Amino acid sequence: MNPGPRNPAGTTQEESKSTSTARRYDIPSASIEEYLEAIFRLLQNKRKYAKTGELAEVLGVKPASVTQMVQKLATKNYLKYEKSRGVLLTRKGRKLALDVLRRHRIAERLLVDLLGVSWEEAHDVACEWEHMLTPELCNRILDRLDEPATCPHGNPIPEANGTVSSLPELTLVDLVQNEKAVIDCISNENVDLLRMMAAMGMLPGEIVRIVQISPIGDTLLIEVGTAHFALSSKLAKCVRVHREKDDE
Repeated sequence: MNPGPRNPAGTTQEESKSTSTARRYDIPSASIEEYLEAIFRLLQNKRKYAKTGELAEVLGVKPASVTQMVQKLATKNYLKYEKSRGVLLTRKGRKLALDVLRRHRIAERLLVDLLGVSWEEAHDVACEWEHMLTPELCNRILDRLDEPATCPHGNPIPEANGTVSSLPELTLVDLVQNEKAVIDCISNENVDLLRMMAAMGMLPGEIVRIVQISPIGDTLLIEVGTAHFALSSKLAKCVRVHREKDDE
């Protein structure tokens, strides 16, 4: 379908009308949702503030653009911004961030479980779909998939009431040599990282063993199945686990 003639700003008349309506009724735009979701992901490791530089890196935008947006979001009471410390979400911002994250992770389950999309590709597609799913569609998808509790990467799907389970505390860097653990989730859903983890067989439910830790602790040699891989401590912190019990 032809979206119609574009105005000098490069948007169609329908897009301009939609944007105008959103502004009039303070309906969050896709951009606002993406910012709040990204901030929540940065804060999920129990940090109080997210740095604007980190946010710029995650979103792939210029730091000046981030500063401008967080100032705008602060005026709308989605977050609090302190130049020297960074940003933290207000109750209003956290509620919307969790709603977006819920839609994102439900979209990932739909893509992976029903459509057979790879888990790294599903993350990118879900970034688009998360802005279109309604609460009714989310509930129907969850019902069809028998109410999964996590996304394909093992991260908890927020509840409709705005609550979410905490990430497991333990990561690979907390283990000692020869210790085994079961992978719970990959907490950093960067596409390149997900692709690498999938290639290594680092999937939720798999057992991993710490073969060796470098003397300065910056690299771990791990075993997944019969294969051995070297993993930096920075990436190992993204793999949340629980210790394997003797009867597992």
